[in-house]
Amino acid sequence: MLILIQIISLLFYSAVSISEDSDQFAWSAERKLTWDDFKGKPTKTNPAAALTFTDIHISASYTNGKINVEVKNFFDKKLSWTKNKTSASLLKHEQVHFDITEVHTRILRKKLSAIASEKSLQNGSFNKESSKLLKEWHEFQEKYDKETDHGLIAAKQKEWEDKVALLLKEE
Repeated sequence: MLILIQIISLLFYSAVSISEDSDQFAWSAERKLTWDDFKGKPTKTNPAAALTFTDIHISASYTNGKINVEVKNFFDKKLSWTKNKTSASLLKHEQVHFDITEVHTRILRKKLSAIASEKSLQNGSFNKESSKLLKEWHEFQEKYDKETDHGLIAAKQKEWEDKVALLLKEE
């Protein structure tokens, strides 16, 4: 018996393979964002200086009595954009958005693997927990932008950079 469930966050638009040659790539401690990664076109009505589109894709399968949970984080080049390709501080701010997504990817992977069972897949509790954790990720991203004023408050930006770096080491 095979049960396959895919939970896709609100921003995810299609199932895609993630590779450096595509428009998406996975988070890596060794690979930091560059302005060349931002291929999207900014909307004139959006006051933001840049937008980083990251997302988390969750899938769980049940085969022969074993639950497999996969949680992946990716950056989308086509949907990410900037109006300023020269600001190092803005790029750092956008990198922290990607790093925050990685922190929450790890949290999701750990928590969902712990609760994954045939029963949780069938009764919807797996999906419910996934939705709750994805909401927490979005709220964390919003809190980051609010507290740093989208990276404009240098001291707060530095606090968040340190905080997220520590979270990446812990998870």
